Amino acid sequence: MRYYHVGSVELFPMRLGRVVRLNDQQIAVFRTTEGKLYALENRSPGPKGGTIVEGIVAGEVLYDPICDWKIGLPDGCVLPPDEGKVRSFLVDIRDGEVYVGMEE
Repeated sequence: MRYYHVGSVELFPMRLGRVVRLNDQQIAVFRTTEGKLYALENRSPGPKGGTIVEGIVAGEVLYDPICDWKIGLPDGCVLPPDEGKVRSFLVDIRDGEVYVGMEE
């Protein structure tokens, strides 16, 4: 696992997402009102496709802006009654700086 620096905590607004690019992948980083950060592949799991970065965060759930599905931020799993999954990535915060972990 390799961790990539993606910016300072202040760059990630609460309850919203921000896209970072790692190894030619778009990763959406979300910050909860409690200050916890999560990183998911910026891809809607719904049948219409699209991206999730414009979704709204409530607690540890992301509301998909395309199909109105609920996605669990910790694991990227779509909540019932819908089904699906988005790839999730580990996030580490060190001295106010954010790092996203990816397999090499």
